[in-house]
Amino acid sequence: MKHLLLILFALVSILFTGCGGGGSSDNNSTANGNKVVRIMPLGDSITYDYANAYYDSNGRMLVPIGKRTGYRAFLAYDLNDAGVKYDFVGSRRAGYDVKPPFDPDNEGYPGWTSWDIANHVYEFLVKNPADVILLHIGTNDRAGGRVDGTEKILNEIKRYEKDSHRHIKVFVALIINRLFWDRTIEKYNNNLKAMLERRNDPEIYIVDMSHLLNHDDYLEDYHPNKKGYKKMADKWFIALMDSGVFN
Repeated sequence: MKHLLLILFALVSILFTGCGGGGSSDNNSTANGNKVVRIMPLGDSITYDYANAYYDSNGRMLVPIGKRTGYRAFLAYDLNDAGVKYDFVGSRRAGYDVKPPFDPDNEGYPGWTSWDIANHVYEFLVKNPADVILLHIGTNDRAGGRVDGTEKILNEIKRYEKDSHRHIKVFVALIINRLFWDRTIEKYNNNLKAMLERRNDPEIYIVDMSHLLNHDDYLEDYHPNKKGYKKMADKWFIALMDSGVFN
């Protein structure tokens, strides 16, 4: 009788376990059902962290790729401290040797313009689908403040959303200016803000970094130093948390 009761108890336990925890399996979910938010850092060298100052006069690399983090490492630390679930995505990796370690995946391309990004963003998303895009682009554009290329990026993201039946929240930066103030970038930011407001898209968020950095936040004319990148990371972090993407 004792053995029979043990067998019956085991069968009941198996049946009870099989009935629990409804819902389908999802590779983008954690064990407790909380979604892992896939974040694509997208842009030029300010995203990748590829400054001219990282090379000497003979072209020798002073800072290896494994040490280049941009704002991404600081943002990862902010997100870790907040306890949210996320995954940086992209086909490039930079910063994989820093301590504390962080996810080095990104789509940052030194020297690229908004048009360069626009011509490739669809394929980036096909290879690495994202829930969120952090877009800082326009520094390398030389078109008198025009935002056609950036608008094409947004159109290509929308095309991907339609084809893939996915929804992406795009955080678009009004970009940082340079150490030596550039009126072209100021004009670009004004035109960018006007274009974004005209689109009035609830899945697009404006993140104003145009006056974020001070004179001592730059490594050289184009790129922030670590202090400047930390400010950028904190700005992205606040925008992400305020948007509710992790809820």
